[in-house]
Amino acid sequence: MSCQNAQEQISLLLDRRLPAGQRANVLAHLETCRTCAGEFERLQELRVTMRGMATPAVPPALTTRLRIAASHYRAGLDRRRSFASRVEHAYMRMRLAIDNMMKPVAVPFAGGVVSSFTCFLFLIPSLTFQHNFGLEPPIFHPEPAIVADFTDPDGSLVGIKDVKYVSLESGSSVITGNEVSLTLVVDPAGQVQNWYVYGNGGQLTPEMKSLILYSKFIPATVSGQPAWGLKQIVYSRTRTRNLRT
Repeated sequence: MSCQNAQEQISLLLDRRLPAGQRANVLAHLETCRTCAGEFERLQELRVTMRGMATPAVPPALTTRLRIAASHYRAGLDRRRSFASRVEHAYMRMRLAIDNMMKPVAVPFAGGVVSSFTCFLFLIPSLTFQHNFGLEPPIFHPEPAIVADFTDPDGSLVGIKDVKYVSLESGSSVITGNEVSLTLVVDPAGQVQNWYVYGNGGQLTPEMKSLILYSKFIPATVSGQPAWGLKQIVYSRTRTRNLRT
């Protein structure tokens, strides 16, 4: 073996990468050639010195770049494996491109929506709407005739013994001090939802209770639509004495 061939294989010998036959030939040459043996000793001492040196820390930025490069390389290998992988990669790239195009539009749009909602919240206290809370009827004008197409509730009274002393009047009718008025609040379905007694100490009699429970009414209307209304049942002077007694 020539010296040139032996020196070219010294590094492989130190790395233990030579086949058994070549390794034996190189070692036999080193035993007979002082020049090649000296080169072998020099490289061996250099390896020992380098192993004793401190290992420098790898910069975090370099580590990140290497990992990204390795990830891209692996993704490229996976992409080439099958047609489905190529289609999925193309879809992800298209979706990413669309997301990047939408970002400049999404921020102003979201800001506009938030601003509009905030302005609406500030304006809510200044807005007024007519509401009907619970079972309270709407407030009617004392003169229903001036309301366009307004009609009072109507119906038949049930449970009254002396009909001649009782009259069914408008909710805005005026009564005298000697009369007792039972004002009924009739909902749009024709049902009595509340009542007020004027006179008789503000107390309901058994006859009044029966009248409230069993009487049937046609609801009031406004422009042809069912609405809340008031109806008075007025007891005359004679009937008032009987109620009190």
